[in-house]
Amino acid sequence: MASLIRGNWTHRRGDSGGARAVSAEIDKPRPAIAWSWAPEHGGRLDQVRIAGEYVVVATMASGAPAAPDWTHAIVYVLDAATGMEVARRVLPDPMPVAALIVASGEVHVVATRRGEPIFWYVLSSPDLTPRHRRVVVTTGDIEHDDVLDAWAVPTGDLWLEIYAVAGDEQRHVFACVHAAVIAKSSATCGYEETPAVESTAVARDACAEGDELFAPVEGRWLGTQPSVPPSLARLDARQGVPLPSAQNLCWARATVVGPGAHLHAVAGDGVVCAVVAAEDPERPQRARIEAFGIDRTSGVVLWRALSDRVALRPPMCSHARIARRPNGEILFQGLGLDGAPSTPLVCARPDGRLDTILLGARGRYVLDAALGDTVLVHRENKDGSVQVGGFAVDNEGRLLGRRAVEAWAIDAGDLGGGTTVYAGGGAVMVRGARGLCAVRL
Repeated sequence: MASLIRGNWTHRRGDSGGARAVSAEIDKPRPAIAWSWAPEHGGRLDQVRIAGEYVVVATMASGAPAAPDWTHAIVYVLDAATGMEVARRVLPDPMPVAALIVASGEVHVVATRRGEPIFWYVLSSPDLTPRHRRVVVTTGDIEHDDVLDAWAVPTGDLWLEIYAVAGDEQRHVFACVHAAVIAKSSATCGYEETPAVESTAVARDACAEGDELFAPVEGRWLGTQPSVPPSLARLDARQGVPLPSAQNLCWARATVVGPGAHLHAVAGDGVVCAVVAAEDPERPQRARIEAFGIDRTSGVVLWRALSDRVALRPPMCSHARIARRPNGEILFQGLGLDGAPSTPLVCARPDGRLDTILLGARGRYVLDAALGDTVLVHRENKDGSVQVGGFAVDNEGRLLGRRAVEAWAIDAGDLGGGTTVYAGGGAVMVRGARGLCAVRL
């Protein structure tokens, strides 16, 4: 039987739940490059999404030297089987793409930059015919710096995560807002949090299911007040009114505290799972990892797993990868500021067991997705080339611990750095800053 890769990759982390999970049946894989593509303008590839038989790519052409910021984003639709161009659309406003979503036969593009409006375009798929162009206006005293992430709501609305400044003191905040598809409506602020320490504008791993968004809330470590572990806030788009600050929206709380503690959430099948990682203050080369699952309806914690023996290449930061395997196991990997792994692969199970596994002899592979029963990974080599592979992970473990065995690998070449890997539409899609290629198994 030939290997099959099904499913879509519609949001930044796979689906609105952030599961990074793609259905696949992989039998005797023979990886090969099916096609390669780069935009004719020679500019940057920003984001890739996969829906059905099509791949949607948001690109940014190189600006003219006299006006480097006066550049319009160009959205392409490619045939997933051949890489041939199906449609393209030049967006009317010279803004970079901040978020890209494919949902219900529509392509949602959110584009903005600091000091400029938030533009929300809806295009039909796959022909990219314009449906509407809106300007998202936030309520209250929030002035955005950037849009970090977005999630689709079944009604056609969006949840947006915004990095912003607020109040007369212009404090930096993370805010989640609900943008309604109804014309002339403002975005309702449903979450506002002032970081405990100065934070960089990096998307945090919130997740959505139905009308609800589950957003991480930072904890506190030391300082003048008692330490507080990170938690999850639960926001409901159907409420349609401003909600209290995130500090009063603790829906579920972790138990781990420590330097660099961050929470990452994933949702699916009526369960919201969270992983928290923090440095062990007494052992800098170790991380404390906690994973737990919460029933979405009742808020009851169904299971919890904890380990304080995970090797860490400090410092701990907010960058991480989280995925949900078909067997319910949650995969987690901390990443450093350079994008390289700072922890081994952590596997947390609903029975409370937590294991660590090296991906490769030196643990240099970065987790990308749960691809069927295998784990999709990649690494960037010193010469710029990208190695993409799949690892088979033991389900039950062995006497000396669980292990991952490389099932297949392929060199995807030099795509310009900044690699991200997706799956769907029959292939593994490898994106770099300058090019995209499809790998068939």
